[in-house]
Amino acid sequence: MSLAPSTFASDIPQPEASPAETAEEGCAAIRHALSRLAEAERSQAFALNLASAPGSSTAPVEARLATLLDRTRTLRETLSRVRKNAPAHDTRIEQCSNMGSRALDEAEKLTSTVEELLRSREAADNSGAGPVRSGAAPAGSAAPP
Repeated sequence: MSLAPSTFASDIPQPEASPAETAEEGCAAIRHALSRLAEAERSQAFALNLASAPGSSTAPVEARLATLLDRTRTLRETLSRVRKNAPAHDTRIEQCSNMGSRALDEAEKLTSTVEELLRSREAADNSGAGPVRSGAAPAGSAAPP
């Protein structure tokens, strides 16, 4: 009979509590996350431009969307961590957090728009219809006089 070593709660390493961040460290972390998000947004815009040609693949758009969603998540986590660990009532942190929150809102709108575009393009491909055009009248319909 073999006795397996038992594990006690005291034997498991516990995550250390994050020390309070200075305003400079918190703002630097937010700026870094914003910069990475901006890179992903530019890359997404480039992929959308390439995919706008008739018959083009949406694979690059989907790949860039995954990166954009990841960078959006990273910014959200960074904002949460900085707010939690920052000195209370620091106006510099509040300004950086507000800037990050506005960018996060815009990024979430962008990802929703891209997801909607991909769904509509997939539906159009499955129905055999041509590319989806925003604001265009359906093919074969006459414009009102």
